[in-house]
Amino acid sequence: MRLNKFISLCGVASRRGADELVREGKVTVNGEVVEDLGRQVEDSDKVAVNGKVIIPPKKKTVLAFHKPAGCVCTNRDPQGRETVYDFLPPGYHGLKYIGRLDLQSRGLLLFTDDGELLHRLTLPQYKVYRHYLVWTDRYLSEHAAQRLTDGIDLGEGEIGFAEAVFFNDDCVELVLSEGKNREIRRMMQAVGYEIEDLQRIAYADIDLGDLPSGEYRELTDAEIKGLRKLCDLK
Repeated sequence: MRLNKFISLCGVASRRGADELVREGKVTVNGEVVEDLGRQVEDSDKVAVNGKVIIPPKKKTVLAFHKPAGCVCTNRDPQGRETVYDFLPPGYHGLKYIGRLDLQSRGLLLFTDDGELLHRLTLPQYKVYRHYLVWTDRYLSEHAAQRLTDGIDLGEGEIGFAEAVFFNDDCVELVLSEGKNREIRRMMQAVGYEIEDLQRIAYADIDLGDLPSGEYRELTDAEIKGLRKLCDLK
């Protein structure tokens, strides 16, 4: 990697600023002052600016997982039930899930080791949309849909609110911007409907797509960048 790019990745300066630091003799590689602006560095090289060794931040991971119904969002279940981590290789067990799905719900579940991103993706103030397909015991009426978008009392001082409701052939699509505990199930119960199936198909800009049930994939750099931009993170 070119030295100025390495310095930029470490957050010390822009690439142009890094070149200026080199010109000023403030950059060393393995203890030697660098004079060549085109210097290449390897992972094993020790780069220092003004005598302080710099290290690029560890690349963060974001995982998309298709949660099956019947497994729980926890690392270890005292009841011995199957957990979402049972579907992931051990190398991913340090990741935290973003916005849990209850036992019988299925669909898109994101995991990450980026604590700041996780926090912002779950804060209501960032209006991060979640899309759900909901199958009920009978077809949802337009009146009930209007009550959901107007906001409905869930008890205990909580209001359930759908940003939008879209009607499909055999189900409805609900768009929410918060993730209260069992919110959709409580909302549907409040308007007199029972849920037969519930699937999250999108979280923020990430779609479930054709990812098979029980399978996972790492998000691309572009997808992660989009998520961070959505949350006003650099």
